[in-house]
Amino acid sequence: MSDSSLLNRSQDNPDLFWDISSIINKTKAIHFFQSVSSSFCVYSPTVKKIYSNFEVILPKDYHSSLIVLPNPFAFHDTFNRVNEEAIKSTGILLFPGEVFQKKGLIICITQTKTKKVQHIELDSASVFLNRLYQRRFNTPFLPILLNGDLKEFKAKSPYLHLHRFDPTAVTGLSQFEIRSITATISERFQSMLNN
Repeated sequence: MSDSSLLNRSQDNPDLFWDISSIINKTKAIHFFQSVSSSFCVYSPTVKKIYSNFEVILPKDYHSSLIVLPNPFAFHDTFNRVNEEAIKSTGILLFPGEVFQKKGLIICITQTKTKKVQHIELDSASVFLNRLYQRRFNTPFLPILLNGDLKEFKAKSPYLHLHRFDPTAVTGLSQFEIRSITATISERFQSMLNN
């Protein structure tokens, strides 16, 4: 598929066209995003869809953008009519471990009261976050990405801001559809833990 046809498809949904022009180390950011993106679903508020089967495409001018391109033949991997209120910001960040001289991935969580930042290895963080979200919101931690979540720390390292899917805030979908979305997001995130 040519860059122009990719651009046309992404322009149908601007949420798929991720602007990375402000990131200094683009190559590192793209590599990081490509290495973890298969463990997440992506939400598009413009069309109210969650994509769980997509490809990360780099146009020829990848110095300013990347495209998150849903598989058009995997309609069963796309969830429709997901209201924007069901996607919530968390303030939780995902970094490559090398930023903290560690292997793997690190989750950064800012404590609400003290504003102290905790750096927790992904496996431990997953257990902690699931317990925390079950206690606070009666739902597991269900991370999801949106356009704009790929960022850069001090012009040195990429990171991802994680949003979350809140099944209790969904309107207009059946319980079966909500359970299916929840299971898909959870399975994808668990795949990162198993690697």
